[in-house]
This record gives sequence, C-alpha cells and structure tokens, in this order.
Amino acid sequence: METKTIIQLACLAATAVFYSIMLFTQKARRAKVLEKAGELLYELTKPAKSKTMTTLFAIPCVLAFAFLVDYGAYFFILVCAICALAVFIVCKDDANSYNTGIYKNALIAGGSYIEWSKIKEVKEGQYLEIVLVDGKKITIQTSGAEETKQIIDVIDKNRAN
Repeated sequence: METKTIIQLACLAATAVFYSIMLFTQKARRAKVLEKAGELLYELTKPAKSKTMTTLFAIPCVLAFAFLVDYGAYFFILVCAICALAVFIVCKDDANSYNTGIYKNALIAGGSYIEWSKIKEVKEGQYLEIVLVDGKKITIQTSGAEETKQIIDVIDKNRAN
C-alpha cells in the first residue's frame, strides 16, 4: 500500500472517530447548555433542524467523495480538517438551538448562548434585534407584536437583576 493511501486512511479514520464522538456526546452537550442556563422563563420558537441534519448527512458524503476522487493527500487532509470543523460548528449550534429560549441565567437564541451581562440593548421592530456589548447583533423572529413585547419585558427584567 502506498504511503499516500495510508495517510488518507489515517485521516479518514481520525475524522470518522471525531464525527462519531461529536454525535454520541451531543445529548450531553445539550444538557450542559441547559444546566448552565438555569430555569426556563420563556420558550422561544426552535429553529428547523433541516440545516443540522443536512450538514450531518453531507459530511460523510464529502469525505467519501474526496477519498474516491483522489486529488492527493494534501487535498484530502484539508477536506478532513474542514469536515471536522464543520461537525464541531454544527454540534455547537445545535446544542444552543435545541435549547432556544429565555432562561434565568441567559438568553439562548440564534444559535448563541448570551449571558445577561453581555446584552447592551434590545431593539423592537419587524424582528427583535439584540445588540451585544461587543457590537454583534442577533435577530430573533417572533410570532407577533404581543410576543415581542413579552420577550422584551422578560429580557429587561432579567437584565436588571
């Protein structure tokens, strides 16, 4: 067997192990986020899981395609690294998205975990826009003006504490 093939198989195996570990520990990651957030005060609409599922399905397909096409060892190592990074990002986003809501210790929305001390202001409009201290903006889609008001009241109450 060629050295290049051995390197590719080793990278494929390492990426497959990382992928499996990330999937098997996803439930624990979700629970850890929930534990850190505290008591649920207001449940927000959870985003669709189609993006997560599509990405988790596409990653093994990309790895198989890159292995079968044989562009070279460096290209394959790069594809494995990108796939591992994609799995990490998708699992982190999924852990937050799964627990979307307003909690005692934080706001979880837009795939982000936001502690109350990091919220600078909340803007009301067609969507609820949360501006963080570092300038980042997170948009939350609500079902209507009444829900937006309720969310702002809960956020303002918890920011004051």
